[in-house]
Amino acid sequence: MEQAKVSIGVAARMTGVNANTLRMWERRYQLGPSKRSAGGQREYTTTDIDHLRLIKRLMDKGLRIGDVARLSIDALWSLLLDSGDNQAADLKIKAVLNTQVVGIAISKYFKEHIKRYPQLAVECSELDAERWLSDPQLEQKELLIIQQNSLHRKHLESLLKISKRKVHMIILYFYAQKDLVAVLEQQGIIMMQGNIDPARIDDSVNKVLRLASHVSELDQISEAFDISLSKIQPRQFDEEALVEAEALSNKLNCECPPHLTDLIRRLNAFEDYSQTCGAENWKQAAVHACIYSYTNQARYLIEKALRTVLDE
Repeated sequence: MEQAKVSIGVAARMTGVNANTLRMWERRYQLGPSKRSAGGQREYTTTDIDHLRLIKRLMDKGLRIGDVARLSIDALWSLLLDSGDNQAADLKIKAVLNTQVVGIAISKYFKEHIKRYPQLAVECSELDAERWLSDPQLEQKELLIIQQNSLHRKHLESLLKISKRKVHMIILYFYAQKDLVAVLEQQGIIMMQGNIDPARIDDSVNKVLRLASHVSELDQISEAFDISLSKIQPRQFDEEALVEAEALSNKLNCECPPHLTDLIRRLNAFEDYSQTCGAENWKQAAVHACIYSYTNQARYLIEKALRTVLDE
């Protein structure tokens, strides 16, 4: 699904970060928008806004931009949870995660304490973890808990590949280079050094459950509309084609073409207008993003109706 996009001015109002600072962050830390228009204008997506708002909340708590700029969204949420942020801590834990546990000792622990984790659907493997890192089925899991006592650089590519598939990960280890651990933590992977500690495992699992339960405000607003957000559709008719379609009314002995072209023009205009609406907060911006998406979908359906009439 292609996300609705907003300008840098709207992004600044939504995040509470002024436009000049956003431009500076883009230059120094590659925190720019995901998209640019054909004319080169910045276009921030919902994911971009969520990312920037998390960074702003952490900076308000005293962290520096250099400390958080290159962290993944999961890693940022982990920091926010660790900071005691009330909004982050109050996320409703409603997920039941499809979980793979890999490693002899950690599998034994989960088999003995499975009732301790009712929100995990756990499958255990007592095989050596290194053999599992290349298994494509791991990417179908939602949570992966691995015990790899000695973590090496050769494991990095496989772990990052799984992480990019949006699989949450907890890794238990004894030995690993500091820079390797730092890279994995930047991706939101929870690293636990030392022996199996039930309290630390509980904390890590609860953190993952909160991360998995997070729903962006845009998704919450779209649920209120009771319609899923659709892919953004390009326009099928330019003004010249609409004028030509209108002129076919006499030949077809049907009044549908002029009525449909009028609707398309109005929806085109409102679609453009909805992208310029200001927003004093993220909730207002999310509402307007939904309005834009649904107007886009309505225009596309009317265009399909006109195309059907013209084809006939």
